[in-house]
Amino acid sequence: MLKEIRCDEFKSHNQLRPPIKLHKGLNTVLGGASADNSIGKSTFLLIIDFCFGGSTYMETSVREHIGDHSICFAFEFSDGMHYFSRSTSDHKNVMVCDSEYRAIKTITLREFTDILMSGYHINLPNTTFSELVSRFFRIAGKKNDTNVEKPLNYGSPRDRDAIDALEKLFDQFKHVEDLKKRLNESKAKKETYRDARNLQLIPNDVTTKSQFDKNCKKIEKLENELESLTEDTDEEMLRMELEREDDAAIIESQMREKKRQYSRLTSRYRVVTRNRSEKFSVSKEDMEKLASFFPSVNIRRLEDIEKFHENLQNILDEEIADEAERLKVLRQNILYEIQSLEKNLQKLGVTAQIPKSFLEKYSKLKTEIEELKSQNQAYEKLKEFKEEEHSAKKCLLKTETEVLDKIAERINEQMAVYNNQIYKEQRNAPIIEFKNGTNYRFITPEDEGSGTAYKSMAILDLSILKITQLPALVHDSSVFKNMGDEPFDGLMELYNKSEKQIFIAFDKTSAFSGKTRTILENTRVLQLEDNDELFGRSWAKKKNRQ
Repeated sequence: MLKEIRCDEFKSHNQLRPPIKLHKGLNTVLGGASADNSIGKSTFLLIIDFCFGGSTYMETSVREHIGDHSICFAFEFSDGMHYFSRSTSDHKNVMVCDSEYRAIKTITLREFTDILMSGYHINLPNTTFSELVSRFFRIAGKKNDTNVEKPLNYGSPRDRDAIDALEKLFDQFKHVEDLKKRLNESKAKKETYRDARNLQLIPNDVTTKSQFDKNCKKIEKLENELESLTEDTDEEMLRMELEREDDAAIIESQMREKKRQYSRLTSRYRVVTRNRSEKFSVSKEDMEKLASFFPSVNIRRLEDIEKFHENLQNILDEEIADEAERLKVLRQNILYEIQSLEKNLQKLGVTAQIPKSFLEKYSKLKTEIEELKSQNQAYEKLKEFKEEEHSAKKCLLKTETEVLDKIAERINEQMAVYNNQIYKEQRNAPIIEFKNGTNYRFITPEDEGSGTAYKSMAILDLSILKITQLPALVHDSSVFKNMGDEPFDGLMELYNKSEKQIFIAFDKTSAFSGKTRTILENTRVLQLEDNDELFGRSWAKKKNRQ
């Protein structure tokens, strides 16, 4: 559990505030009797969230007013104390410290939250520590403290995401994980195939059953025409002629490619031979003319340089000659292949026994039949993907409904127990209902009051804290503001009975019963009020002008 928090920027009456000690069960941050705002209650709760790996504290204006700073904190687990420090200047990493908060090593935030998972003995696959706790740390800055209609939603407006997180928290996600993957994969296949059809990469002419049936009739008609066309024709001769045409088409395609290769090689050969023939050299007469213009020039040095150039030219000549010879051989080989293909094409010849008009008619019918069949096949393939998705969805729905019904039953039973403990007279307890695994409803039957809604949300959190591996709970003062005296007093007793850590912020303790005031005072870990703010001052107040 979280044992203490300290920071060099925590001040009280211009003095460094001593380490804030925390304990198991309820930990209360109290404000003044006048319900002062901007004194640091919510900020301190966000610091608690920061100690649990959250990052919403980075979104506050604290850094703007006091600069970067480090929060030092300690957790106590079964294997002893663990000390850490996390700075606002590098909040994605955490320092592992000794008991004096001297840095030992740096670890990533994920490595740190894995330590918390292990320390709290949380053995839940497919999830992270932050995903488990974030939606139950209800703090004004996290914007999840007033969503009483969808209290499980956090970080995403989709009920689907909240349901996934709840299934993981109850260790039930393993029963639906593979089914959800299968559904997502089948959806992806269907959408990809549909996109390909829309882009005309796959035939998209048939989109309805009536079009499919119409194509089938047309295919049947064309196949009958084809059969009539060929019934008086020598079948073996027709087969041989069609094969000849196919072979000829293949050879012609190969010849076109070989001719392109020959053309490219010829171009390269011309460039290479041109470079070889174009030489530049400096004659003796050139040297003498240069000396007449520049008497002081070192002719011997220039002659040495020219000799070097001549040697270099000889080397390049040899390389160019080699390249020219290689290209020449390649061109000749390609030419031989072209000639061989031409001979093969000539050998095929042209069969005179079958009229050209017959072949054209035959080819047209075959092409049209294949095109219609391709259209129908594309329609049937998309239909297959749709049926696969429907099957996956149906299977997931059946399994997930059973899983969520069990989760809802456990939560609702515990909420009914807590609700009965809160009220002297029996009142309707809140209930949670899941539908299709994609949305849920959270209500208190026949009671739509604002105060009841906030009370119900608090009961929901307490129930989940009780029956799952959720390690802690945070409720800001905004959770209690619309609540009546009786449900608040009852909630305080429930909070106070918890073995797990609960952190709440509240003010105006004088407004409630003596028993509640006693609980709040006994569980107080921090008192903040006007002129004694968390950081020793409130930047929300305007400075007095001199």
